[in-house]
Amino acid sequence: MSIFLIRHAESEANINGKTRSHASIALSENGHIQAQNLCSTLPKIDHVMVSKYLRTQQTAAPILEKYNLDFEVDEHLHEFSYLSEFKCANTNLNDRKAWVNAYWEKMDCQHRDSDDAESFEDLYLRVQAFHDKLKTVAESYAAKNLAVFSHGQFLQLLIMQIQQPSLLTKELMQKFRTDLVRQPIKNTEIFNFTKVYSET
Repeated sequence: MSIFLIRHAESEANINGKTRSHASIALSENGHIQAQNLCSTLPKIDHVMVSKYLRTQQTAAPILEKYNLDFEVDEHLHEFSYLSEFKCANTNLNDRKAWVNAYWEKMDCQHRDSDDAESFEDLYLRVQAFHDKLKTVAESYAAKNLAVFSHGQFLQLLIMQIQQPSLLTKELMQKFRTDLVRQPIKNTEIFNFTKVYSET
């Protein structure tokens, strides 16, 4: 059996909609269809973990209903929030483009956009903590399936760290950003942790 790592379905932010906060972004109409389609893509699921953000919980909803499950919120799983929550309120992707570019031009692992934003180091530590948790619980899913619903940037770094564990460096941050731009994780893309981990 397996641990499935899944990016949330298409959100309103993914299609350039204006959003009030990082956590309250909802799925788009197409996103709800993608979430429903996961019911036929995934095998029977025994347990579900989600982030504290609405879009992962909405993505998991059809699976939860199908198998009559409750979800577990994991504090590590939320998206990399490197821009100020206050500054980003009621903005879309186009509005934030200059801020995004300015953040990544710094390539500073410890830099925070503001007091209500994360540094790349914060993301790194969250990913490390969740990776350790997965290794701890993996044996528990030898005979059942776990679905983990998270976010593109979080999963991007998690997969990188599973495949090739690296220390926190500017080079890691640069590679992360390059991979994120060139090969972003798609909405509802699924990774099998057991297989990815065994291949390393």
